[in-house]
Amino acid sequence: MKISKKTIFAILFIVSLVIVFFVWRKFDPQTGTRSLTFTSNGLSHFRKGLDVSWGTKLVYKISYDKYEKVYTNSSELTAIKKTIEDIIMKNIDNRISKLGVSDYKSYVQNLDNQNYIVVEIWGIADLDQAKELIGKTLELEFKLQNPEQPTKTSIAARKALANQVLAEIKTDPENIQKTLEGRMSENIYHTIFTGNSLDQLPDLYKKNKKLLDSAEIGKIYWLIEGNYTTIYQQSEDGLTQGTGIALDGYTMFRVLDKAQGKDMSGNTVDFYAIEDVFVQDRETWIPATDGETILNGAYFKFANSSASEMGEPVVVINLDDKGKEVFCNITEANIGKPMAIFVWGNLLTAPNIQSKICWGTAEINGWFTTESAKQLSDALNEWTLPAPLILMQEEKISPSLGDDSLSGALQAGLIGLIAIQVLMYCMYGRKKMLLTAVVLISFIAILFAFMKLTDYALSLSGIAVIILSIWMWVDANILMYERLREELKEGKSMAWAIDHAKERSWPAIRDGQISTGLIAFVLFSMGTNVFKGFGSMLIVTMLITLFFNVPLTKILLHMFYDPKKSN
Repeated sequence: MKISKKTIFAILFIVSLVIVFFVWRKFDPQTGTRSLTFTSNGLSHFRKGLDVSWGTKLVYKISYDKYEKVYTNSSELTAIKKTIEDIIMKNIDNRISKLGVSDYKSYVQNLDNQNYIVVEIWGIADLDQAKELIGKTLELEFKLQNPEQPTKTSIAARKALANQVLAEIKTDPENIQKTLEGRMSENIYHTIFTGNSLDQLPDLYKKNKKLLDSAEIGKIYWLIEGNYTTIYQQSEDGLTQGTGIALDGYTMFRVLDKAQGKDMSGNTVDFYAIEDVFVQDRETWIPATDGETILNGAYFKFANSSASEMGEPVVVINLDDKGKEVFCNITEANIGKPMAIFVWGNLLTAPNIQSKICWGTAEINGWFTTESAKQLSDALNEWTLPAPLILMQEEKISPSLGDDSLSGALQAGLIGLIAIQVLMYCMYGRKKMLLTAVVLISFIAILFAFMKLTDYALSLSGIAVIILSIWMWVDANILMYERLREELKEGKSMAWAIDHAKERSWPAIRDGQISTGLIAFVLFSMGTNVFKGFGSMLIVTMLITLFFNVPLTKILLHMFYDPKKSN
């Protein structure tokens, strides 16, 4: 039994209406996916883009500074960056899905030869919550002792870094600790001395008592260069041994408070509260590498709390297969030397390597309690990223702004539809106006059903494409109507005129739509996210126009003017 085209189009239209009015995609916070389900109010459950909904858009830059110091070969660095981006994207998706938001999208965007991580979250207006969730970085670093002595060049670079740190803390002097959080691995130290006498302060302050006494409360002072203090090792009886390790570098400080009081001997002395930042003139630790690959959080698999051979709580870090190989090579080449593990930029442990370790686990023993060991392992599993994220742009879309944008776009579309119907009536009369309305309603039903099935996010650019495509489709109808008028003027029968009007107008309609489709493809394949959305919707509307609207118009022309040949 042969099914007529009219029946096929009718079934397609009815199915589309069912999908539009009774189907929606429900978000599952457990899996982070959206699945089709039935509802009695499907018309209000279209997925909306950020510009017509409400939520948050965050743009992050990935800091590759530590990698660029090690990987001088551009092809190697490019490959490492790609690996890091993939890991970060997967990690961000996992983080957002756990939040249970209604919808989100994350992608890599290239601007000025720099890749940025863009995250758009719908249904969450709390910008601070979104930033805390996505941008939190726990950096896991493995480092070896730096065997090189400071040079004039390296010291100059460290002084430049100290100047940069000074500029950073001066911009927000009340949040110095937050500004410098996680930078101990760069030999940048932040300390607050509370109620210390001069004898209890580092050597630098003992040598600069006049500056300390004349300092204004709260003012940041720069720059004291030279020896900060000297660290001496102690024997079991508490006596110092050896010549000590001199910490030289650059110090900036501010006096928080100062007052006189009695020391342990009853003498009147000055007591100081000081906030202190020290930038050492060298990096004592360098990234652990086997000559080709840096060992860091990129190869982290999972962490778990356990107990050492002595029964003390420890955190065990497990590496993936690649990390296991790199760790084995590094430990084999550095037996007898210390390897430090930094988390959040803080040194947790630095044991000497006794032998090569090829089973892919590293143990952190930092005087943990059972609870603190579990807390660290949980944090490692949840927040570890191979490189820090720097927030470059944040944008909050309010519900009112999204609603205004959507209602404005819909009003513009409605005005356009009314204008089309008036135009059709004035040019071709009532029947063709009704015919145009039927095709238009069918076009919108099929397009909206497609959006539901593919989970397309309706944005302002998408609405603009829909309005534009309707006018392009009307242009195709006008071509058919004009051809039909010409055929009828030549005295052809209605059935013959309709068939030939479609055939003769088809090349012009096809070429016009295809040329538009080529532009849409370029936008989709080469543009930014906004252009991709515009281009993809334009391609869809082009295909619907060619393979649904034009054939349906021909069928309806026969139904309206030549019922005997309506199949």
